[in-house]
Formats: sequence, C-alpha cells, structure tokens
Amino acid sequence: MAKNIFISFRFSDGNRYKEYLSGLFDKYRDTIDYSEDVDRSRMSDVTIKQYLYGKLRRSSVTIVLLTPSAVNHKKNWRGDYDDWMYDEIRYSLESREGNRTNGLVAVYTPEAANLLVNVQSSGTVSVNTVDNLFRKNMMNVKPQYKKNPTPGIFDRDYDSYCSLIEWDEFINNIGKYIDIASQKRDDIYKFDIKKRL
Repeated sequence: MAKNIFISFRFSDGNRYKEYLSGLFDKYRDTIDYSEDVDRSRMSDVTIKQYLYGKLRRSSVTIVLLTPSAVNHKKNWRGDYDDWMYDEIRYSLESREGNRTNGLVAVYTPEAANLLVNVQSSGTVSVNTVDNLFRKNMMNVKPQYKKNPTPGIFDRDYDSYCSLIEWDEFINNIGKYIDIASQKRDDIYKFDIKKRL
C-alpha cells in the first residue's frame, strides 16, 4: 500500500535536505510526496491553514526535518508560538473530519546532532529537551505497551510515537522508518499523544 508523505522543514537551512528527500521518494513506487512546494508568504493565516489541511489530508506520515534553525519553534514578541513548522506538526497530529492523525518521524541533519542528542561513552543516547512538539511525542508509549521493559530505557523505534533518527540512517533505511511510523499510526491507542505545546 502506498505511503503518502509530508515533509515539515525550515526553508532557510533545510530546503536542500528536503529536495534530496523528495528526489529519493520519486524512486520509490510506494511513496508519494505531498510536501510543501508553494510560496505561502502572501497567504493569510486562514488560507494557509486550509492549504495545509488539504496537503495533510492526503498524507499518512509526516517527516519533521530537523536542521539547526528547526530544532526549537519560533515565538512572537508575546511568547506565543508563531511558527509554521509547529503548525504543520500540530495539524499532522490532529484527527479531524476526513483526516486521521499522521505517523510522525523526526530526522535530524548532521549540523543539528549536537543540539538534539548526547552519546555517552557506554553507547547510551540521551535526547535533549528542546522546545519542539515532536519532542513531546517521544518516550510516550503507555506502560503496558512498552517494548523495552527496562525502566527509564526506551526502544527508539517503538516506544516513541515520534522516532528521532539520524539523517544518514534514515536515508539508508527510508522504507523501514516510514513503515514503522505508519504502523504506530495504526496503533495510536498505545501512545499518549501531545497535540500542542
């Protein structure tokens, strides 16, 4: 069955990665890319919301492309989130008429690695706390469905609704991670989903 993909990314430092991913998806017969390709700068907020709803309605998995400028959501002078990436992730997690919650996978680029993860000498990886909705949907499996039984240790692929995957690993195993995200979408009842910050 075809997987329909939406890529959420920051244009300033993520466009080349997004274009590369889109090129890879063109080679997969079972993957259709519904990512952003329209300049929204002159659209009203209401028009953009309807536009994104239309894109997301046709997709089943959202890839959050984490470059340095995309690690934390932007806020306006009042401290409210004023960031279309935040809205794209939020809309992806909404379940509404004609659209159910998308699967979610976060892919971080080499330049963003030190902002997101710490690798201990033991090989244990810890994830930094960042101001991003994808992070609120990590390590959020309900206890009875936890794959890794060790307290405080989570299986990267199955114990988070949103898996955090390094760029090279993702592009070398695209089908695997899209399939996992799609399966978790079908098993959404196993997770405590956070739809807003």
